[in-house]
Amino acid sequence: MKTSKIIKTCILGFFFISIVAFLNPQNATGKYSILKSTINQYIMENGKGDFYTSFKPNGFKEEVNVGDELYVRMNLGKTMIELLQEKGFEAGFTAYGFITVYIDGNKSFTAGPYSFASNYSKKWTYIDIPLNINPDFIEKISADQSMLETEQDIWVFQQLFQEKSVPKMYAASAMTSMTEGNHTLKVEFGLSSSESSEPQTVVCSGTVKVVSDAAGSEEIAQNGPKYLRPLKADEKGKFTFNSISFTPGTAELKANLELPQAPKYYNMKWCQASSCDYDEGNIEFYVSIDGQPLVYWSSFLENNDYTADKSFNFVVLPKTDAGIGSVEAGFNQSKLFRTENPLVYALFDILYSGNLKSGKHTLTLKAFSKQSIPLNSSYEFSSEYFKKLPAIAETSIEIVVTEAVRNTLINSSSAKKLSHATGEWVSVDSKLKTSNTGGDFEIIDVATTTLWKVVTNSLGAILYRTCKADVVYKSQYGTRLQKDILVKEDFMGGGSYGTPYFADRIEASYGPSLLNSIHLPVPASKVK
Repeated sequence: MKTSKIIKTCILGFFFISIVAFLNPQNATGKYSILKSTINQYIMENGKGDFYTSFKPNGFKEEVNVGDELYVRMNLGKTMIELLQEKGFEAGFTAYGFITVYIDGNKSFTAGPYSFASNYSKKWTYIDIPLNINPDFIEKISADQSMLETEQDIWVFQQLFQEKSVPKMYAASAMTSMTEGNHTLKVEFGLSSSESSEPQTVVCSGTVKVVSDAAGSEEIAQNGPKYLRPLKADEKGKFTFNSISFTPGTAELKANLELPQAPKYYNMKWCQASSCDYDEGNIEFYVSIDGQPLVYWSSFLENNDYTADKSFNFVVLPKTDAGIGSVEAGFNQSKLFRTENPLVYALFDILYSGNLKSGKHTLTLKAFSKQSIPLNSSYEFSSEYFKKLPAIAETSIEIVVTEAVRNTLINSSSAKKLSHATGEWVSVDSKLKTSNTGGDFEIIDVATTTLWKVVTNSLGAILYRTCKADVVYKSQYGTRLQKDILVKEDFMGGGSYGTPYFADRIEASYGPSLLNSIHLPVPASKVK
């Protein structure tokens, strides 16, 4: 059997050490250590993964930086088919491989199954897995395609172009999990004899220490998904308020958003499209109270407001609800609102209903870019959903509520009982008021607000007639006024109509975040 070059090197090395030890015993220990270090760079243990920081192995590492280019060589020792058969699984020509990554003992992801046909499954006794690839890797390959000398090299290269490739998933995991400090990275290579979602057996694993610092975090951020790129300190904005601690009903609470860069800058930073270089775009806002979501809205900006402006003002809560329901109200006038200020409606709703209890509360405002939302992410109105998104600006303020404060707001409210028309409308209002029973809300009052409009078909035959009505109802969220609900009466023939009913839905399931100028919070004592 032909002796390999590595084995020859080892034999000659030990022979050299023996001579040195005989001639100069004092130097033998040092020479042996040097040789042992050299041998350890190339001799791998079966079933063990070794990490390295260049496209081709050039010495294995026990410690790396989070920003280093990183690969792991899994030394299988035997072919994939041999390993499956050895583990007692029926294996033909194809093996399915899985790569599982753990960070600090927590499973980050499993990639696969990768289908290895017989030319690989019956041939490869090791596999190179790319983890973190520098952005200039493609340029290097383009300039020197001879770098791809083996099928293993090509397999590494192909990993870069898959939608859910290991490097993409690893970079995302490292960006979110590897905070400043030391971390343990473990990678497993598993096999299955069928195309399942998890490996049937793990045949090789490796562990390495990863040091995360500011420079390394910035490097890996350039390799990972754009939407996860963190902001530097000088890129972050801030909300400022006209009060450090605010008591509702005592004054108007205003907020000012100051940004180091115009809104366009942030959308460009996280841009996921082929281009985001436009003169208009959106900036998103999320508000929570005591960590729970209160309201979210998107602000459309154009021209200088989007490309140049860095300062934006808006009202968080006015002293009273005067003007509520009108898009002309002062608190609705801001570049950040196209019509109404959803935050004002939401805060009045939880204050009037008593759902915001007496005591001190933390109101948090967060601005972010819609470009920072992963493309495969489904919208979810939850604290966990918004917590994952990098903030352009995020600031909190203390809100102090007492029952006296609540009563002050209620007493100063401009809300009034509904105004009822006379005549036939008295009967219509009464029937509508008792039409919805047994639901998750209670109708408090109904008042029709327009005259009947008769609807006919193309031949002029009467089908039904409609009018509009305002409704006050009570739900789990509190007492609300919903305006301009469509009411219908079906034509029964002979000049008569049936019983009036609501053709539009009474939106009693709406939480505070969905209120607007036709769906208003009102104090119960003012409208009953």
